Amino acid sequence: MTKMLKLAAIMTAALAMPAAAAVTFNVGIGSPVDAIPGNNNFQSNLNAAGLYQYTAGGATISLSGKATVTFEFLGSESGFNDSFSAGGGAITVSENSSFTAWNPVALGSLVYNAGSINDWIFTSSGGAQNKGIGTLEFGIFLPRGAVANGLYSSNVLYLGFDDQINGDDDNHDDMIIRVTAEDFGGQGAVPEPASWAMLIAGFGLVGAASRRRRGAASVAA
Repeated sequence: MTKMLKLAAIMTAALAMPAAAAVTFNVGIGSPVDAIPGNNNFQSNLNAAGLYQYTAGGATISLSGKATVTFEFLGSESGFNDSFSAGGGAITVSENSSFTAWNPVALGSLVYNAGSINDWIFTSSGGAQNKGIGTLEFGIFLPRGAVANGLYSSNVLYLGFDDQINGDDDNHDDMIIRVTAEDFGGQGAVPEPASWAMLIAGFGLVGAASRRRRGAASVAA
């Protein structure tokens, strides 16, 4: 009986372990939402990732919890020297005035607390200087169905820079950056419904075993 109690306790403890809640980027979508144009050199790559639209002016990005955010450079098409930075320059990448094919390159990771993000910056030698989230030059690619002034949540975002927003090449493909959020230290972890059910069952098993043990002791007496 003692072994049964120990087994029940171990099962209960194991089943009671919480499942980590996934941290997400929450994008406050600006207006308007536009289709990725055909002259975007990376349209097919973005489509393959399930992205067909983008938001820019008035957009916001926040994190639902503390996260490790990983940055990757994906490609560039520009006639100027463009760059992206995050964390006040802790993450940075620069590309000269040439075409760089879609090819993910790791840039590093930073830890962010929950809340608004405001230190992701694109800049260009062509005049578009220090363009952050919410500016027309800073695009955030979206899946079909995203609507202006709505909300889009994902743990992966694709960002696109347009260094000549008033030019003919207005398509946010001058630099593409991918950012991925991963939960940091189990922040916001909560038991899943199935775990709650198994936890209750575990307590019931412990209680039943305890009652049988008391009953056996009474008979022996």
